[in-house]
Amino acid sequence: MKSNFVVLSLMKARPSALLARSPLLLVPIAMLAAALQVNPPLVFVLAFVALIPLAHLLAESTEILAIHTGPRIGGLLNATFGTLTEFIVMYALLRAGHTDLLKASIVGSILISLLLTLGAAILFGGIRNGMQRFDQQSVGLATTTMILAVVGLMVPTFFSAVTQRQENLIYDPGFQTEAVDKLSQAVAVILFLLYMLTVVYQLRAREGEELTQKPSAIRDPEQPGWSLRGAIGILIAATLAIAVLGEIISQFVGPFGSSLGVTYLFVGAVILPVAGAVSELLVCVRMARNNQVNLAISIPMNGALQVSLFVAPLLVFLSALGPTPLTLSFGVSEVMAVAIAVALAAYEAIDGVTNWLEGAQLLALWGMLALWFYFFQPWPHAVR
Repeated sequence: MKSNFVVLSLMKARPSALLARSPLLLVPIAMLAAALQVNPPLVFVLAFVALIPLAHLLAESTEILAIHTGPRIGGLLNATFGTLTEFIVMYALLRAGHTDLLKASIVGSILISLLLTLGAAILFGGIRNGMQRFDQQSVGLATTTMILAVVGLMVPTFFSAVTQRQENLIYDPGFQTEAVDKLSQAVAVILFLLYMLTVVYQLRAREGEELTQKPSAIRDPEQPGWSLRGAIGILIAATLAIAVLGEIISQFVGPFGSSLGVTYLFVGAVILPVAGAVSELLVCVRMARNNQVNLAISIPMNGALQVSLFVAPLLVFLSALGPTPLTLSFGVSEVMAVAIAVALAAYEAIDGVTNWLEGAQLLALWGMLALWFYFFQPWPHAVR
């Protein structure tokens, strides 16, 4: 196997000139603005933009740790911390009781990986290099796993919808009963176990691959020269800062959405996932343009898998400690959007060849779904 979705995420955090000069000063500014209770939508924007360089530093420090610990442990580190920014923000939303917004963010993180990031990489890679070939085996495994993840979201969603239909109730995505809660928890366990099995399989495949290859001593000139202690310090500092900003975002996201007059679905599925995806998007585009198409495709698929099989189940487990359990019962429109995205990505991966038009198709689908979310429904009173 030429690539795998866990260990190849070691490459996802390569610095770019844009992110290297990102305004980290916005982090204390956003915290000060929140403490002073200035204009709420402005506070949200400051905290949101400040997340972008922090997400980059978090990914960069994780890569350095992975290099020091070796590929096997490094793969586990990246599997754990690859979506830490998204998880921290989502957990803050969970603590604040914004469950509708949280579910929309889960859907948005999957869509932005499979459609926006992957589509941009294929588009710009194809424009520069023409038709590009990739490893069908690893990509096929990722797409099959994503299909199973979609089924995991569909089962509680349609069970909830059918239950409400049988009881002659008006459909409500937030509908909860003991049966819905238990079903969601059981499905979350299955998805989490599937993720762990996938990690073990990919790590063993990577170990077997390394035994047949001569190790490379070439150092990437763009890789920062951080020490192990420095990388750990930056990882801790970035994580703490992201946690504080996540709390600020969860506090001010309602006023921000209401001030713009946009739906909660648009804020959660389109706006919030951008902060954690900018670094990944730029890196994937650069890799595709350099004809590293296996990496450019594996990285966003890895992100989508981590959110659907690791982050979402983990949030379900954590919510069981609170007063209101989080279920995997999403809105039908959200589940259908993910299903359509996975179907298109899987179809385009069948032949093992990409071109710029396929990238444009993925971007077009993301744009149409974003419009769908924009016009879907008004901002709910629960998060004002």
